[in-house]
Amino acid sequence: MYGRAIVIAGVTAIAFASATAFAGAGAKADGVIVGCQKPGKGFLRVVQDASDCRKNERIVTWNERGPVGPQGPAGPAGAPGPAGLQGPKGDTGAAGAVGPAGPIGPTGAAGAAGPAGQAGPAGPAGPAGAQGPAGPQGPAGAASLGALDGSACTRSDGAAGTLDVVVTSANLIELRCVAGGSPPPPPPPPPPPTSTLVINEIDYDQVGADTGGFVEIANKGTSAATLDGIALVLVNGGDGAEYARVPLTGSLAAGAYLQVDIEAQNGAPDGVALIDTGSKALLDAFSYEGEITAATIDGQAYNLVEGTALAATVADSNTVDGSLSRIPDKQDTNNASSDWAFTQTKTPGAANVAAP
Repeated sequence: MYGRAIVIAGVTAIAFASATAFAGAGAKADGVIVGCQKPGKGFLRVVQDASDCRKNERIVTWNERGPVGPQGPAGPAGAPGPAGLQGPKGDTGAAGAVGPAGPIGPTGAAGAAGPAGQAGPAGPAGPAGAQGPAGPQGPAGAASLGALDGSACTRSDGAAGTLDVVVTSANLIELRCVAGGSPPPPPPPPPPPTSTLVINEIDYDQVGADTGGFVEIANKGTSAATLDGIALVLVNGGDGAEYARVPLTGSLAAGAYLQVDIEAQNGAPDGVALIDTGSKALLDAFSYEGEITAATIDGQAYNLVEGTALAATVADSNTVDGSLSRIPDKQDTNNASSDWAFTQTKTPGAANVAAP
């Protein structure tokens, strides 16, 4: 098979001939063009392989391309390609150094006022002031206390009243401003009890802190006594008013004791009463460290002194443990001075014991 014929100028043919003189017959490398030249002719026949040349033809070869030239200048940047998929999240970098503090911002609006704190302890009393000038001399007083009886007075509510001078069984003098004309007599002492319930023991003052106080009620009868509708009432001697109450329920067996845990006041004076709240009857009463002859309970006046009052010096103690008790146990002669005594042996819920 014959290839294409190529006419080569004389000088060029000579150049090709000398340039390919080293090529061996029957050889062809990739990227090399092989031609066959007849002797004395300027024509070349391009063949596939040097073996295609005839015996009288010269084999001529040359490269399809010359050596790589120097790199040309960079072309203009192409348009950005589309964004690739987001890669995985990298590890958290180390914390940077703390930056400098920023400038102090403006002061904010004042917040709402907080709740008031607890009152602090009272401060020490200030020094006494200078004595004021003497006032004008008052009118001449009565020649005796008895002369004051029936004189005009002003009550705490501003109403006009009449002064009443009362001498108690303990030889204490009371001045009362009663409304209107002649003052009413004091309430009568409690009648001999028809109830078998008595106030049998009271512990209102303890060594150290006042805690663990009680009042004991006893049934001195031979049959059970009902407690329904009965109240144990504590009375403040300063104003004769009730300040604590314990309603009782159920019943108390014959000869049994009931301990009522309650903190009674420390006397001078104070009192305790056992009241039937249905009939308003005073079942038993005891006034200690003084006399309460006009206690007000449920709007009704009561005398809490039985017979002769117990002397104010016979009292519960805050230095010696003990209580005020009926001695002997459950004794009730309606005479407080002989029925009650201080004992150093407290027996809540049990029979009273004289000690010492």
